[in-house]
Amino acid sequence: MGRRALLLAAVGLALISWLPLGVAGVPLDTPDGFLHLGWAVAWAKAVQGGWLWPTWSDLPWAGAGSHALLIYPPLFRLLVGIPLVAGVPPDRALASGLLVVTLVNAVGAAVLAQHWLSQGRWRWALLLGAVLNPYFLVNLYVRGAWPEALAQGLLWWLTLGLLGMKQEKRWGIALSSAALAEVILSNWNASLLTALIWLMAAGVVLRGPRQWLRWLWSGLLALAATSPFWLPALLALPTVRPPIPEGLLPGEFFGSGLAGQTSFGRLIWIQALVICLILISRWVGWGRSSDPIGRWGLVLAGGGLVLMLPVSVPVYELVTPLQRIQFPWRWLSPTWMGALLWWASVGTQPNAKLSPSTWRCVVLILTAQAAVGTWFDSLWRFRTNLVGHAPSREEIQANRTLLACEPLLACPGGLKALPKTGELSKRFAATEDGRIALSGVPDYSPATIPETSWNRRLAIFWLPNWPQHTWSKFLGSGTVEMTFNSPTERRLLVNAKTPGNLRLMQWSDPRWKVLVRPSDPSEGWNQQPIELTRAPDGWTMIPLQAGTWEVTLRYGHGS
Repeated sequence: MGRRALLLAAVGLALISWLPLGVAGVPLDTPDGFLHLGWAVAWAKAVQGGWLWPTWSDLPWAGAGSHALLIYPPLFRLLVGIPLVAGVPPDRALASGLLVVTLVNAVGAAVLAQHWLSQGRWRWALLLGAVLNPYFLVNLYVRGAWPEALAQGLLWWLTLGLLGMKQEKRWGIALSSAALAEVILSNWNASLLTALIWLMAAGVVLRGPRQWLRWLWSGLLALAATSPFWLPALLALPTVRPPIPEGLLPGEFFGSGLAGQTSFGRLIWIQALVICLILISRWVGWGRSSDPIGRWGLVLAGGGLVLMLPVSVPVYELVTPLQRIQFPWRWLSPTWMGALLWWASVGTQPNAKLSPSTWRCVVLILTAQAAVGTWFDSLWRFRTNLVGHAPSREEIQANRTLLACEPLLACPGGLKALPKTGELSKRFAATEDGRIALSGVPDYSPATIPETSWNRRLAIFWLPNWPQHTWSKFLGSGTVEMTFNSPTERRLLVNAKTPGNLRLMQWSDPRWKVLVRPSDPSEGWNQQPIELTRAPDGWTMIPLQAGTWEVTLRYGHGS
């Protein structure tokens, strides 16, 4: 009965933590959130158009194009995109995906507690700690970093798989491989951090060649299973603006620069204080003794705290791939898990008791009160994101209308629905020819696009500087008409009275091939696809002689 109650409680707590998201549908004030929602909508539109594994998206920037579907891990957008393909509205599809995220986190912690801890109260403590994890909730409600939150929840399942390998259970290697694979398919930053903590696990938790061999096999299986995604993504990186720039932002270390000086900085900084208090209370109350999983947690928590401080800069300079996480405070994900694991590891000892020392009891009471107080203070700091930024019914309907607009075509309904104020007015913009642009980040555009082609609207939301009023324009004397549009092909009829260039408001990229023929149906296409000419500002240009031409753009190396 106790085990069943714990699982039911995990589901119930996941639902409670998800409820504001379920009611709101789309939390509007989540900077990263609209990026992930937009990519999911773009994926669903491409699939509905017959492209089953899309790698290019027209949705961001009103047809300028993005490689986000090729580069960014796909798991979360599949969770949202599959309901979208089935006809679920975007806000409801997003809410269903976020429900999966909260369930993965809560149920994972509960199942781990059942298999790992022998004391019932510590099982409940681990579950509550996982559900009320401030960094998990910040990723859900403040940052909109939903794939990172998904990867954070998967760490509980990875720990369970590690426990299974330690106990030489048959399911240990399978569960570890599955959890590692799903982290890789969730978020690049989380994949890098998970690789490091998985390496630590081999040295702290596992012993002997047999267990190390299983550990190695689990990692290789995860890499093999996910290679259809990460191998093409890594091969494409040289031609794409990197999703994570090289180098760290030094001001983001705790205790230096801007860290702690902004509302978001304080929201993050206070969590490090909570973690320190949890570690102190665990040591004061029950000493340092622990099982291997608990010791691993202590290593993760201690190492993560150090790597978020300026003193660790030489480590990042020595291990340059670490710089790809960009923000040192991203270590909060494994640091929180490690702190909770070491804290709850008391429950592995059936007869574990508090230290009888009076001074230890006094210090424990003080640190425990401080930990609880700062913990809930960290949750209270983003209360407005829970209740203050839920969209109205009008905003929900407007968001649905705006996301339904085709990026390359005029959208009168979108123009009518676009608010002049509020959060949606920051996420969408109207072009002069009546199209709707969903703003994004320039990271997944072709690598050679110059910075001058971007119009910075917000800190992380960008729009291109369009040099013309329409998506297609003939630079010369003539007219252009789009006759067909699909995710992988677009056809245009150009009546060129003089020689000139057809310029498209689409980033020039070698994956798009161009076929040209006279408009006379009896004439064949040019035998070899012609190369796109890149305009100085990065847009696609196609030189044409005088005459009437059919121009077709097709995506793919085999075009």
